[in-house]
Amino acid sequence: MREKTARDNRALIEFWDKAFSQSEEAAREERPADPDGWKGLAPSDKLFRAAAALGARERVLDYGCGSGWGAVIAAKSGCPDVTAADAAPGAVRAAGRCAALWGVTDRVRPVCAEADWLRSVPSDSFDGFLCSNVLDVVPPETAEEIIRESARILKRGGEAVIGLNYYLSPEAAAERKMELTDGRMLYLDGVLRLVSRTDEEWADLFSPYYRVGALEHFAWPGEKAEARRLFRLRRRED
Repeated sequence: MREKTARDNRALIEFWDKAFSQSEEAAREERPADPDGWKGLAPSDKLFRAAAALGARERVLDYGCGSGWGAVIAAKSGCPDVTAADAAPGAVRAAGRCAALWGVTDRVRPVCAEADWLRSVPSDSFDGFLCSNVLDVVPPETAEEIIRESARILKRGGEAVIGLNYYLSPEAAAERKMELTDGRMLYLDGVLRLVSRTDEEWADLFSPYYRVGALEHFAWPGEKAEARRLFRLRRRED
């Protein structure tokens, strides 16, 4: 199982590294046309508001930061110290460019988070944690470790914002001519793209470490149904 998890994680890093890679020439040509354009970086208004709320925190970790949109929004909303961490080097570079584009390089620190990075972070290091479109696109063992370690590194009273894709049932997958491995894992071209769990299943995974403060559903642009999930969590103190 550990070997399979490691293989899946390596494939994911390669996939997302390629997806986020961008030529330096193209990056130099990026200029913000609208000074308030950062407010449109999130793929939904609900995600924007959740990331912006982390601006009230003193130190935030955007884990699996991708393009860095969440880190930039938290920084622009007032957080003075944001770490944008991702395992894919292309994503880390993209986050750095995004921070530079919106003038927050003094507040956003991009970090390449290798396999053991999260375990190396001291306990009680952050009071805000953002993890969007990550937990359900990595192997279950990796997701469980991220949940556990995120609670450890959060301070007392810390808040976690978790964005997740929609639930895909085996029946719905079959209708789309997709096959779910073990009834929940969707692979496309050999790369893990979804680990499908219901709202209740996710809440159960969070429960040893967090209390669910709120659960909202949202849609990305072009989607008719608000089927994606946004959990607002508080670290358990008991």
